[in-house]
Formats: sequence, structure tokens, C-alpha cells
Amino acid sequence: MKILKLLLIATALIVLICAGAFIVAGLTLPASQSFENEVEIDASADKVWDVITDKDRYVEWQTQLDKVEIANDKSWTEYPKDSPEPLKFSLGADERPSRMEFHYTMGNSFSGHWKGEIAPTASGVKLKTTDSYSTQGLLTRILIYTFFDMESFAKDWNAKLKARVESLNK
Repeated sequence: MKILKLLLIATALIVLICAGAFIVAGLTLPASQSFENEVEIDASADKVWDVITDKDRYVEWQTQLDKVEIANDKSWTEYPKDSPEPLKFSLGADERPSRMEFHYTMGNSFSGHWKGEIAPTASGVKLKTTDSYSTQGLLTRILIYTFFDMESFAKDWNAKLKARVESLNK
């Protein structure tokens, strides 16, 4: 009986320590983050914007997407592979040829903002992207931090965009 009591106390202590660690982790992780990336693309600004705004073809070059549903010119939904919920996008600003912005949400716990700015270069353009997101809730914050590397995702997205634009530019 004494051993059972000790086991129950030890189990309760382990659960309390884990719960405390979870709360501390959630409180110490940032609720918001922002990343900037730059990529040089051997094409005109119009060609880059054409690929970015051609949402019907996203799944051809963004391999992490299952499908995209387009509501209208200013809003669409992307269905990432291995994601519990879709990402809902809306156009925030369209100031082509120099810049464009999108807002996005995933449920009520994750929201973000993408901004792309284009500057001409000798061989094409330089695209500077800023990806910012914020999370609501400790669990979402911990899950995003643990399982999703936004900076790596943004760099990969830009690299795939570059490859797509340059392949169409030939």
C-alpha cells in the first residue's frame, strides 16, 4: 500500500512538473515573429507578380500544397499538406510593380502578413519578402515553435518562386 501511495505521489509530481514546464515554455516563447528574405530573380517585376497572383497554378510549384480554392481576386484558401486547417488569404495591398501584401489566418489561433517588395537589378529584380505571424494561446505558440520553421519555409517559398518565374521566362 505504501508503494502504491509513493507511486501516485511521484506520478502527480511528474504531471505537475510537466504542466509547469509547458506553461513556462508557452510564456517564454514569442507570440509574434518576423523574417525578411531576399532573392534575385532573372525576370521582370511583371513576370514575378504574374506567378505570385496566378493562384490556380500554386500547386504546380508549391509542393507543400494539396489544393487552392479561389473565392475572388482578393481572397483564396490554401490547403497545405499535413496541416490541421487551411490558410485563408486576403489581398492587403497591390501596388505593382513595386509591392504587394497579403494577410492570412489559420483558424482563430494563427494569423500572419506577407509583404513583397521588388527593386530592379542589372539582370532582373530583387524581391524582398517580409513574413510576420502571431499566435494566440500557449498551445499554438508551442506547436508552431516546435513543428514549423517559418524562416525556412519563407526561404523555400522564395526559392521555388524564383525557379518557377525563371523557368517560365525562358
